[in-house]
Amino acid sequence: MPKIRYSADFRTAAVAQVLSRTGSIAQVAREVGCTVGTLHSWLKKYRQKTTPPSDQTSFVPINVIDCQNSSAEIVLSNGITIRLTDATPRSIAELIHALAPC
Repeated sequence: MPKIRYSADFRTAAVAQVLSRTGSIAQVAREVGCTVGTLHSWLKKYRQKTTPPSDQTSFVPINVIDCQNSSAEIVLSNGITIRLTDATPRSIAELIHALAPC
């Protein structure tokens, strides 16, 4: 049996139907004439394309520039700078831990 090829517009329309909540994945698959597994793979590819990479990071990269005389300057990857004075190494470590996403 030959493999069925669907156009990009067809796949996009099917995914849009599922995302607009006009029907379940199984219902949309029946209506458009593809399998549930095929529609799931289209949804997965769509979500991978539309999810920003920053949502997929598991840590917040930081760069400690200066840590002398109980003060520190922490520059986050998004450009925000945090300056601490009279900070202990423990309080700096706690701040860094608090900045990490859950």
